[in-house]
Amino acid sequence: MKKSTVFGLVTSVLFLAIFSFAIYTLIAKITDTSAIQIDEVKVYDGQTLHIKGDLTNSNKKYAGYTFDIIEDEFYLRMKTVLLGGKSGGFDFEIKDSNLANVKAVYLQGAKKEDRVLLWEPKK
Repeated sequence: MKKSTVFGLVTSVLFLAIFSFAIYTLIAKITDTSAIQIDEVKVYDGQTLHIKGDLTNSNKKYAGYTFDIIEDEFYLRMKTVLLGGKSGGFDFEIKDSNLANVKAVYLQGAKKEDRVLLWEPKK
């Protein structure tokens, strides 16, 4: 095979992979809190948040998360998709040095008013 053919093939595969990931990310939607069951929340080391849970709707599959730390509050938003994604729940850790200042962890849905308190430090 010529070098230009191999280069073209590799470039095409790379483009397809990046395009597929971008489409998948765009399709994933922030999920309402009622569709999420959180089984375990732990904050430790002042920089690690551990979340374990499952989805209550078997049609939706876990597709990742996003989060923001605003002042001293942590807002976790879970993403789901109808096709693809990971079935069987989720179990992940988020490492961020700003977790040391967090006074509350919330699960945030698609709407601003859709939020559930998951964790507060013991008093």
